[in-house]
Amino acid sequence: MERLLGELGSKESMTIYPEREQPRDIYKLMTGMVVPRPIAWVSTVGEGGIYNLAPFSFFNALSADPPVVCISIARRPRNDGRKDTLRNLEFTGDFVVN
Repeated sequence: MERLLGELGSKESMTIYPEREQPRDIYKLMTGMVVPRPIAWVSTVGEGGIYNLAPFSFFNALSADPPVVCISIARRPRNDGRKDTLRNLEFTGDFVVN
């Protein structure tokens, strides 16, 4: 990541090849592109009525007609990779962005 950030300060154009970088470094680069970065609180309900509230920095309003809001749920490196928010969305099909 330090190599990427070092190149960002130059006045020359720069090409980044994501396939050559670590995913965590690309994530840091992308989250640094939008500052200040708003955080959405996404609430869901899972099996057994268990509530979940999670912060998401990768979200946006995509369209007003029809109204579309998106969130990007990153995968975890452990277990099956699905976060609770994704499990709950698969279970109910519903979420609320706050």
